[in-house]
Formats: sequence, structure tokens, C-alpha cells
Amino acid sequence: MFSFTSPGMKFDTTQSTGEGLPTLRLHGQTCHRIGSLLPEEGKSPKYAQLYIFDTDNEVDNRMKCFKDNTNIDNNIVTQLKLVLDEYNPHAKAFRMARDMMKQTGYQELKLKLIADRSEEGRVYNHPTVSEVTALIVGDTDSGSKRDIIAQHRDGKLQRIYEFHKIYLAYQYPLIFPYGEDGYRPNILHKYKHEQVVTRKNSQTVKQWLYFRLQERTVEAKTLLHSRRLLQQFLVDGYTVMESERLNWLRKNQSKLRVGKYQKLNDQSQQQHRNQNHKRGRCVVLPLSFVGCKRFMD
Repeated sequence: MFSFTSPGMKFDTTQSTGEGLPTLRLHGQTCHRIGSLLPEEGKSPKYAQLYIFDTDNEVDNRMKCFKDNTNIDNNIVTQLKLVLDEYNPHAKAFRMARDMMKQTGYQELKLKLIADRSEEGRVYNHPTVSEVTALIVGDTDSGSKRDIIAQHRDGKLQRIYEFHKIYLAYQYPLIFPYGEDGYRPNILHKYKHEQVVTRKNSQTVKQWLYFRLQERTVEAKTLLHSRRLLQQFLVDGYTVMESERLNWLRKNQSKLRVGKYQKLNDQSQQQHRNQNHKRGRCVVLPLSFVGCKRFMD
């Protein structure tokens, strides 16, 4: 109800009808997508659009998305909305875009989701609005290639990069109510100014997930008590962990000694030439990568 992004995955509900432990089963590739700032003409707002479009009836619009569930309390939805408006920088950014659109008569406006944060997340834990988003008027902008530009109204969905710092915060705003950063590359174990980032002194996705899943006496156990949402969070985290492993394998093919596959590579290349196909780069997965064909063999 309060997510900024849609889960680009297919849930299989056929396995959750019987007795026993609840099971979350997915089909296809796990990803998150974000749409335009405003819905298409004649369509209802969804996800991040609820923070901008028709906010006078926002609570009713949110509850209409789950009209089959009659147990939703209107007061709880209202209180959660007020909490996010006060503490969540991402919600504040969309409210700022709403106010700007109202002042300018809903002219063309874009919202940039900044990928790289200027301050160190370990020291400055709660990001500010200016660090996570920026409003763009016009077509010119000199941002990073990994930044995501939410258009005014185009009806298209954009996939969010798995290592974007808002990847989890946008999907689970009630688990990250202050807009805390998720995992991103090059997080150091210890913060030291201008320290060279290496594989030994930086944090992996697996280590970051271990940190988030710890139970602490000084912190609310919201994530651990989220039931099925915890299961979805773990599936998302595992997907990011798999992406990190695949990226490392893709960039370190020489260390895996894949030269012995050169003859197979040349034969495949000749076949593609005969078929007039454009051939991409061949990436060989090692036996240790769980789930690949060589591992199964």
C-alpha cells in the first residue's frame, strides 16, 4: 500500500492454501520497477503515484488498491501516511514534486533518484531529501548513468538497479521508515577518510544481510516480525546476493581459467558467423556456482 515501486515478480499462491509453514514462491526474475509520476488518463494511481496524484483523497485511493480486504483500518492507514510524511525523505521528495506540479499547473517535471550519496552512510545514517532525489525542469541534466529519472507521464516502467541504495527502501518503506540506505558497493567495514576500497575491507551483500537480520535490544524488531513480508525481503536480499556473485564472475573470467574453453568458444563463434548473428560475450560459470548446468551435472 505504501511502496514506491512495484515488485516485478509473479507470486505463486497455489502452495499457500494448505496447513503447515507459510511459503513464499516466486516465478521469473525478481526485480523492482517504478513508473511515471502521474498515471495515464483514466487510470487509477498506483505505488509512488499515490504520493502525488489526488492527495486530497489519498487514504481512500490507497484502500481501493486492496478493496477485497475489508479488515483494513482507515485510522491506521492515516497514521502511517503521517509518519512517512514526517520522517521518510523519499515521501517528502514526492510531496515536494506534488507541490511543484500544483504551482506550475502540472507542467513537465522529472524526479531524479540519485544513485551515489555524497555523505558516508555509516556516519550520517539518515539521508536528507537533497541527497536522495532532485527535481528536474527541462531536458538537460548531468547526472550519473545509474540515476533513475521518473518521467512526468509516459506510461513506462523502469527497472531499478539492484545495487541502487534505494532498492529496498522504496519497496519496503515501513521497514525503512527513515529512508535508510540499503546495500551498495564499496561499503567499508571501518570508516576511514580516503581509504582504498578492496575486497577484504569492504562489505558484501551477505554480510549486510546478516547485519540487518540481527536482533537488537535498542532497535525495533519490525523486520523480524513482518511475517510474509520478511520472506519477501529475504528473497529480494538473496537475489541481490546472486547478482553480486554473477557480477564478480563476469569481471573475473581470467581468474577462473576459462581459456580451456577457447575451442568451444571458437566453434560457437563460427556458427554465429554462418547464421549472421551478432554474438555477445561468453561468460563461463564455475562448478561452484549453485544452480548452473555444470553444478547440476
